[in-house]
Amino acid sequence: MVEYAHPPLPSVAHARRSTESTDTKIAIELPDEWSFMDLLNKTADVTRTKVQKAVVVLATQPILGSIRSKLGLVTQAFFAQRDFTKVEILDTLYENLENSVYSPYTDTILYAGISLRELIFKFRHKTLQLVKLLLLGKRVLFFGQKVERLSAYQYGLISLFPELLRHLEDVGSPALANLELKRRASRKVSLNSSARSMDLLRQHNSESHKTKMHKLGHPLRIFGEGAFFQPYIPLQQIDVIMSPETKSFLVGTSNAIFTHHKACNIDAVAYADNGNLEFINPQVAQLATLTAADRKFIDEIIKPVASTWTAEDDMTMNQQIEYEGSDEDIRSRFESYLTQLFASVKYDQDTPAVNQETGARKTDYLSEYHSPFVRAWETTPSFQIWSASVDRDALMMINPGHPNHGYSALGEMSTQLTARLTELGKNMTPIQSNLSRAFTTASTTVAASVSDAVTTMSDPAIQPNLQAAATQIFGNLSAWYTQRRKEWLPTQAPEIAVPVQETETDDGYNLVDTPGDQKMTPTGDEGRTAAPGEPKQHADVPSAAGDEHAAGP
Repeated sequence: MVEYAHPPLPSVAHARRSTESTDTKIAIELPDEWSFMDLLNKTADVTRTKVQKAVVVLATQPILGSIRSKLGLVTQAFFAQRDFTKVEILDTLYENLENSVYSPYTDTILYAGISLRELIFKFRHKTLQLVKLLLLGKRVLFFGQKVERLSAYQYGLISLFPELLRHLEDVGSPALANLELKRRASRKVSLNSSARSMDLLRQHNSESHKTKMHKLGHPLRIFGEGAFFQPYIPLQQIDVIMSPETKSFLVGTSNAIFTHHKACNIDAVAYADNGNLEFINPQVAQLATLTAADRKFIDEIIKPVASTWTAEDDMTMNQQIEYEGSDEDIRSRFESYLTQLFASVKYDQDTPAVNQETGARKTDYLSEYHSPFVRAWETTPSFQIWSASVDRDALMMINPGHPNHGYSALGEMSTQLTARLTELGKNMTPIQSNLSRAFTTASTTVAASVSDAVTTMSDPAIQPNLQAAATQIFGNLSAWYTQRRKEWLPTQAPEIAVPVQETETDDGYNLVDTPGDQKMTPTGDEGRTAAPGEPKQHADVPSAAGDEHAAGP
């Protein structure tokens, strides 16, 4: 319910006519909550213990930074009065905004409060994928709990498209269809044919530059009939998303019902709290694939941003002083990316596949942007409107090709390997510190122990005790070794007498029986027992005499 408005809101009939127009209003609000007991003037409408109020500013342009800074101070002062009937301070706010913020808005005013550095730092490579999703006219949802950052990320994403942030007149509803985007400037600017490509894209913050952008086809017609943009959409408007007339959108919410409701038919969800990008539609994920040249392009943007990043609660405070890695640098690079994409598409359309005179084939510039993505973009209403409105003579001043033309897959592998090694080095740093700390502590402890031992041994009062203890230790060791040595030495085995029994056979041989064995020995002298003093003959080995006796007749 609106309790007070300055200037007064239009009548119902005028409001109905305004609804049918093509105007979109940007609302910036700051809410607050007070206890009923703290209010000095308790009006009749205050019926609860907690009072929730909000100060809202309606604007025709998203001049977020200029309005937010003034609105924050006024809201704090307004609620500090603890009397909601005193609205003079709100009248003062309106008059101040009227005098300080007025059209035409400069880039400084328009882009204040939008941090492209934070957008790049949060979403990294996925930032370029989000740009491609908007070009394709897909259904993109930003989800997060911090509503202010949720909206800022979306405005930052839109600001990457040249001049689009200035032309949000009919983006608030899919039913709006204002095709007049004021592309043609009132005064013409000549384009010098000698100044090609990047030279035309470096003259920022000037009317001539804006005119050149219009001639090159900017801003793109991303929103309009069937496509809308709403930085924060409440649950009460979920039917707008589910409507069959809604073809594409960019919206934000903190309600998880949007992410789970299948009827919303969302293509991708960007999580503002952690920077993840989830593709609900796998076919869309294939179209938004980044090529090696795309990755090189976004890597060159991420590197200076990440190397100069410092965490700040206020996103407007984290601005880079140097040009490289600044918001203006990021915006300029995406401007070049899109404009050279336009030139590459025009070259592909106007150049025959094979030159009839030289036989040379035309250069394939579109593959570096991902050919399926380009072919899909050529089927969108955004492309059709751009193709019908672009000044082709102006577009001829831009060299076709990717900003990182010629970057190969091998270079991409090298970049990824370098990034992983760098990340590995960051992960190893805490381990190396812990190991170094552990070694330092251990060496200090050992050195202290050795020093204490040397000091103790050098004390004359303790030396006799140490000598007695050493003597006792060596004595015990000697006794133990002597006892063990007796147990370890082998003992001599006793002789075992084996009884021998002889049995004479018919052939003149004796069978010598021993336990477990039988042997034959010849009879006669060879088999007798040796007399005292004679050498003994082994029982089973015949002597020479035995051999001769056996060999005789």
